[in-house]
Amino acid sequence: MKHLSTHSLLRRRSLWQMTASVLGFAAALWGVEPALAASVPAGCATIHHENADSGEDHAAFSHITVTFPANGGSLSAASQTLAGTTGTAGDVADAASVLLLAALIGHHNAACSQWLEAEGQVAQDSLAAGHSLKLAWTSVAVKHGALHVSMANAGLAINGAGPDARAVLSFSGVATSGTAATSLIPSSAQASFSLPADELASLMAATAGKSARLPAVHVAIQSFSAKRDTVELSGNGRATLTGEHDSASASGHLEIRDISTLIQKAQQDSQTKIAAALVLARIVSHKSGDSNTWDTNWEGGILTVNGVPLPLR
Repeated sequence: MKHLSTHSLLRRRSLWQMTASVLGFAAALWGVEPALAASVPAGCATIHHENADSGEDHAAFSHITVTFPANGGSLSAASQTLAGTTGTAGDVADAASVLLLAALIGHHNAACSQWLEAEGQVAQDSLAAGHSLKLAWTSVAVKHGALHVSMANAGLAINGAGPDARAVLSFSGVATSGTAATSLIPSSAQASFSLPADELASLMAATAGKSARLPAVHVAIQSFSAKRDTVELSGNGRATLTGEHDSASASGHLEIRDISTLIQKAQQDSQTKIAAALVLARIVSHKSGDSNTWDTNWEGGILTVNGVPLPLR
């Protein structure tokens, strides 16, 4: 099965390719100065938000913007909320926004590593104390060069009552432009998975940071689904996450409903390699109603389906 993160949905375009100017005016209307998150290293990102309401166990922001240095990408959101931490929730919320942007565009910056690991430790401590973490963003817009991604909602819920943390990640109302095969990118996605709670901080640091040694976080994927129109990709299995897409690996069961439409979309977008790979995958699949199923393996950037490597690059 493919790498479950949204990073994989967008970077692996092979299967299912996912404002600052008004802040001062809005602040004047509300009598609130735009807040600059001081804890974020300047070399990592610049973060602004308004109407901050935060404490040890919660944070709520409006009009969030995250900008990476040197035109490295930007994110804006109408609102963000976080509940369940035992530390400074506002800083953890900022780290989460940096991670969301980095995961969507494949950004890594060594200046983020130490800070993200520290905020990840706060999240780990919160889980160890029996808390459940809940993050949500609304009206998200991401820009990186020609790539534009928008989402109506994004959310992550994590709880851990033991050595493993259980998580649900979801995205809805996804629209993309400025990249090849936009018709193949899902409009919604959700994943339910578990991972060792004490490896969360190192995974956060690797996702947006740049470590000399990548972690190997072993994840059990209970369910994964991505949908667009009549096409649905779903599956379950196991994955080893490192923070970098091509060095991650996964295996498990994969199912696509209405693969014929997916092939047509690839052909219409002149994605001949993807179309050919999907045709080959359909040939070696098991048929179940209007769905095709496979045992799959993802390693070294290569997807193998029922023992057949597919030419996705």
